[in-house]
Amino acid sequence: MAGEVWVAVLGIVVALLRGLLSLPGTAFVAAVSWLAIRESLSHGGGVPGVLATLAQAWATPRFRFVALGLWLAGALLWGALRVAWVAGAAPILAWRMSGRGPHEPRFSEGAALRFHRVLPTAVAAFALDLAGRGMLLAALFGAFAIGARIQGTTGATAAAFVAALGLTSAAFLSGSLSTLGDVAVARAAMAGEGPGSALRRGLDSFLRRPAAFLLAILVIGLVTVLAAGSAQGVLSALGVAAHGGPRALLVLPNLLLAALAGLLAAGAELWRLAAVGVLSLSDQSGEEKRWMSFRSESLGIRPPSQ
Repeated sequence: MAGEVWVAVLGIVVALLRGLLSLPGTAFVAAVSWLAIRESLSHGGGVPGVLATLAQAWATPRFRFVALGLWLAGALLWGALRVAWVAGAAPILAWRMSGRGPHEPRFSEGAALRFHRVLPTAVAAFALDLAGRGMLLAALFGAFAIGARIQGTTGATAAAFVAALGLTSAAFLSGSLSTLGDVAVARAAMAGEGPGSALRRGLDSFLRRPAAFLLAILVIGLVTVLAAGSAQGVLSALGVAAHGGPRALLVLPNLLLAALAGLLAAGAELWRLAAVGVLSLSDQSGEEKRWMSFRSESLGIRPPSQ
């Protein structure tokens, strides 16, 4: 990943485009809201009148559908750009990790030729991630509901054990579903497998050694959070030092922090993709084949051909 920093820089561009693509929807909501506020103020309405006018403007079906359509169009376009970035970056990572074969892949080739395979796999991975998050939320709500009903009763200990077991199981299954989606995307992007094959073989790879996959994802996530927290701490220290001074002094640190945050996000994405790709596509037997031969160099005997 360090040898292909320009790929991470492209990831920063993709991350910045996410905010730009959301601007049309935001601008539409702001424009309609400003027109409604100006009309209310022109008629002498106070704060209650402004709030009532805003509620009336936001409640119209045309406003809701246009705002939702603009937001959805931006989200879908950004998702397609992110899939193209992953499809172009993954073959380069695989080429570097495999020892640099004779044919060096190009980013444009991967983005163009593997996009149709990575896109449906990424959609399936997104659905798996949503299912995992929903499962975890359901377990949390269930634990709160059980705790509210049995508080102060004699069965509180057993219920607490059941709730803790349910939360732990939901967290494990949620992480497993999210990791399975990452494995499928890595296989589709690196090996060029179709969505069905990537999901099927990815599930087989994950079930062979789930602890390795989950540990890799947790370590990468922890390192990313710590790095982002350190950067935020540096910015907070700069803000305290510049307290009372001109705010223009914080423009450059804010820009640097935004670039660093984008670089961390892109780097973590590439790191996670590389890790699950190695674990999924490498030999999973766990045993090295050893052959005994009297022509072994360990015995000091060389074959006649040598």
